[in-house]
Amino acid sequence: MKTIKKTSLIVAILIVQIALAQDNELKGKGQIYTPEQLEMLKAQKEAVLQNREEFKASLSDEQLAILENKELNRKERQEALRATFTDAQKDLLAARKAEIKVLKEELRATITDEQRQALRQRRKQMKNRLRNMKERKEQFEERKQNWKERKKKNG
Repeated sequence: MKTIKKTSLIVAILIVQIALAQDNELKGKGQIYTPEQLEMLKAQKEAVLQNREEFKASLSDEQLAILENKELNRKERQEALRATFTDAQKDLLAARKAEIKVLKEELRATITDEQRQALRQRRKQMKNRLRNMKERKEQFEERKQNWKERKKKNG
């Protein structure tokens, strides 16, 4: 009888813990934004992808070679590529940038104060999570280095 009570108590505690953990999870985009706002975000993402594809199609062989050059780092590739842009490509980029800016402004106009607060909170939690991961990685690397040094001394 005692084992049944203990088992039931443990199961009840686990259920409560799981329920509380789910309530405390970070809210996803679907829980912060309205369905209309999600559609706006989706349209924004599709526009960015479409713009990227159109721009890549306008690149010459020389420009593609610059993009594929692994000897340059990312920033150097971008600078070299920008130096080769034609006026038509510059105009295309400017037009697409303006289009995306308009879409973002439309979305911002629909966001409520509660949503802004939830987004700030989520951003803050993500920064904390990234900082914690970085600290754990540094601690791990330090322990790994200490272990190697001890191994050298003892080995």
